[in-house]
Amino acid sequence: MPVATDFRAAMAQTPSAVSVVTTVANDVPYGTTVSDFISLSMDPPMMLVSLDNDSTLLSKLSIGSTVGVNVLAVGQGQLATHFASKRPDKFADIPWTLVDGAPNLPGRHAWITLTVTTRIPASDHTLVLGNVVTARPSANTRPLTYCQHTFGTHTIGR
Repeated sequence: MPVATDFRAAMAQTPSAVSVVTTVANDVPYGTTVSDFISLSMDPPMMLVSLDNDSTLLSKLSIGSTVGVNVLAVGQGQLATHFASKRPDKFADIPWTLVDGAPNLPGRHAWITLTVTTRIPASDHTLVLGNVVTARPSANTRPLTYCQHTFGTHTIGR
């Protein structure tokens, strides 16, 4: 098998948190599902989100844009699938509110907003770096994870 096939299979076996990344441009909300985001720095707080170069959301982001990271909660797999689609109006029939300048989805596990500082082309994706403006964890939910093509969650064991 070519290395790309093996790499895809290896990554499918690696659990990752699932988020819907959002922004507003010209009063229109945009969003897409991602599992590629990381804490980049704690001082100052920064995050990195990886977006497909063909993403409509990416086309709406520039330096200074506000981005919302809705870390989804267990049970929101259908929402993740919805925002992973190529539908033109992903927010049709989806409740949301504008919080800290970005679309916020109800019931999410955590909420983080960023101000875009840098865009770095990286093959078929672009790395979007941003300064963290707000971060709101939730103690009442568990995160939605994705592993081996299945949604699940992480439980703390002993």
